[in-house]
Amino acid sequence: MEQIQLGDQVIRFDRDRTRLAYSSMKGGDAERCGCSYCRNFAAQRSTAYPEVFRSLLDQLGVDPEKEGEVYESGPEGSLRMYGGWLYFSGELVHSGERMTDAGSGFQYWFADAKNLPKPEVDFGSSVLAVEFWTRLPWVIPDQP
Repeated sequence: MEQIQLGDQVIRFDRDRTRLAYSSMKGGDAERCGCSYCRNFAAQRSTAYPEVFRSLLDQLGVDPEKEGEVYESGPEGSLRMYGGWLYFSGELVHSGERMTDAGSGFQYWFADAKNLPKPEVDFGSSVLAVEFWTRLPWVIPDQP
């Protein structure tokens, strides 16, 4: 296992185990759900994640197209609030308290996945999630 620090959080992770789990997943939560809020997120998923977050996902072995959960939390001005998480194989060394801000209001942090719904594939006995919070415009023709 490798170890990294994000803000005041420290984790160990198994990139190979995570990549193996993602290779058996068909798609992300947005596709499984299919509601208009999830379709709106999926339509801009490739630009919703800042580069620094995508780099972290790559380092962890996470497929950014296959989130474990995504949800919409209502409007904030002309934007919609979205949250979600992506699973990976790992363990918290130091849980910390601080969210990391990637700019433009995109925030992310590590969480113990035992407090989240069980992932659809096997990430091993110790599963973490990288959670995120962001604001996105409405881009699909269907209105909420």
